[in-house]
Amino acid sequence: MATSFASALSEGQPAQLDLGEEAVACLVVGFTGADVMLAPQAPLPPDALAPGFVTYLLIEAGGSLQALKAQIKPGYAEGELIATLLDPFRLGQRRTFSRAPLVLPAHLRPAGTEGAPKTTFTRDISAGGLRVAKQSSYIEADLHQVVIGLVQANREIRATAETVRVTDTDVSLSFVDIEPADRLLLAQLTFAYHRRRAGS
Repeated sequence: MATSFASALSEGQPAQLDLGEEAVACLVVGFTGADVMLAPQAPLPPDALAPGFVTYLLIEAGGSLQALKAQIKPGYAEGELIATLLDPFRLGQRRTFSRAPLVLPAHLRPAGTEGAPKTTFTRDISAGGLRVAKQSSYIEADLHQVVIGLVQANREIRATAETVRVTDTDVSLSFVDIEPADRLLLAQLTFAYHRRRAGS
């Protein structure tokens, strides 16, 4: 049965890993689905990363402490961990992926059309989608071909995205077709953003 909590899991939120005889303070760096990226504030005992070791991730939600069953493994960056939640519920947030307010060049073109793509920029990105500035040249469509420019990496991410919300200033899109490596790259970019914020 799903349980909802008053507050959501969020980047920068304090948490603890309950390792039985001790607890290790952590900060939430980000999340993708059931995986929560953590920055531990102290070293973990070596057996904490043993395959199959089950622990509890302790998070305050809605004024009460929630214990979420998890398995942990090393993260993508040195000193980080991934806690894979084993409990079958979400923490009340609508988002499945962490997002970061990164400004990147982007091009949109309604799917199935041959016209020139319309240039804009992202207001935020995640492994699940993006929000872009709505330009005067924006053409409404249910599906868009999206190209996100990663200038510093000299790389582009190409995807098909569904229009989720349109306001006077923004267009929010959810990816419906994206290469797994590109989704992972977007997740890593959001984690890097929140990692820098947690370190400052």
